[in-house]
Amino acid sequence: MEGPALTLEQTRDALREVVENIKKPENMAKLNTTMALAGDDPMKRMFLLAPLVSDMQKDVINKYGFSPDQAGLMRFITLMKEYEEQDAEIKEMGNFLKSTFMPGFSSSN
Repeated sequence: MEGPALTLEQTRDALREVVENIKKPENMAKLNTTMALAGDDPMKRMFLLAPLVSDMQKDVINKYGFSPDQAGLMRFITLMKEYEEQDAEIKEMGNFLKSTFMPGFSSSN
């Protein structure tokens, strides 16, 4: 099942909200605690962080027509990737989002 069709501008706006939400002090604290629990194990990191990030973003992505779960977040990321080469801001924010829960992905990729 595909997600909604968003314009580049809508995708940028949604991504701004997602990044702002992740960067809230309480969410960063949760992420840092969970990363510490996962240690250097990339599978454990993905297993623990993906649901956490998904939960943090459920209201934002749902507002833009995606299901408020991990599948919705993955559909949003897929859409976001379509615009990364067209828009530097989307690419930068997308890299930040992916680095929060994808093992081995850094914001410099």
